[in-house]
Amino acid sequence: MSKNISYLTGRKGLEENLFEKMGQAAEAIGTPELSDLDSLRDEFLVGKSTVYGATTFYDFLRPENKGKKVYICNGTACMTAGTQSKVKHTLRNHFSANEIGEMCCLGRCHENAAFHLNGKNFSGHDLEELPAILDCKAETQEQWRVGAHGTAILTANPKSLDELYESMKKWFSTDPTSLLNEFKIASLRGRGGAGFPIGFKLEACRNESSEVKFIVCNADEGDPGAFSDRYILEQRPYMLLAGMMLAGYVTGANRGVVYIRGEYPESVLRIESAVGLYLWRRNRFVVIDRRPAP
Repeated sequence: MSKNISYLTGRKGLEENLFEKMGQAAEAIGTPELSDLDSLRDEFLVGKSTVYGATTFYDFLRPENKGKKVYICNGTACMTAGTQSKVKHTLRNHFSANEIGEMCCLGRCHENAAFHLNGKNFSGHDLEELPAILDCKAETQEQWRVGAHGTAILTANPKSLDELYESMKKWFSTDPTSLLNEFKIASLRGRGGAGFPIGFKLEACRNESSEVKFIVCNADEGDPGAFSDRYILEQRPYMLLAGMMLAGYVTGANRGVVYIRGEYPESVLRIESAVGLYLWRRNRFVVIDRRPAP
């Protein structure tokens, strides 16, 4: 995205941005009305092609999904597994053809037979419980099977909240420069295809002269067989948030953003629940709500 479009779409802040408004406009019928798009173009001063490109790209905005009540995953893993024809046939017993749409990808590559209904994802043997799901009497029975070659890190037993709290107290009593050097010495790299050095990235952000800085967790994924981000979001949410706070401390960032794709509704709920447990205030990590995360 060009810098001028990026500025125009977000110049009103995180709450009042173009893409959020487009999503809200699509909630009623599955896609924004043309009149809504015209109003948004005038409000955010962007071109027609920019707005049209976004609405025809994202699953929850596309005109083709207008009026749809259920969506079948058309991701590569599900398609090559050969499960989606049965999913569509079964759904046709409860929905008309015009009510069935498609979206990609639901992150259920390990089970396939994936579909999205009433704001939730299902896969595997869930299709056998479709009547109960339609009556809101059944939830997904998704099964995780995780492991590690060598020393487990992400798949190891997560720290408790008290343990995380103690670790964070240690971090925030240490000079940020010293922590940054530890990142460099550890040679920690990003898990994307580029394997970008984290220390270099954090240092560049730290050295940037700006009153406002953000730590952005890009939790978007959709490559065939890729659902590692969803695992972290849903199974290790507190560790993810603690990592973002550590990065914010090192770089001097005062805001954090977790970008989660619309196809991961469970991930959104897990992160919202985890965020609700904490309040960052006056260099203290304070528990404000002891409800357990789902």
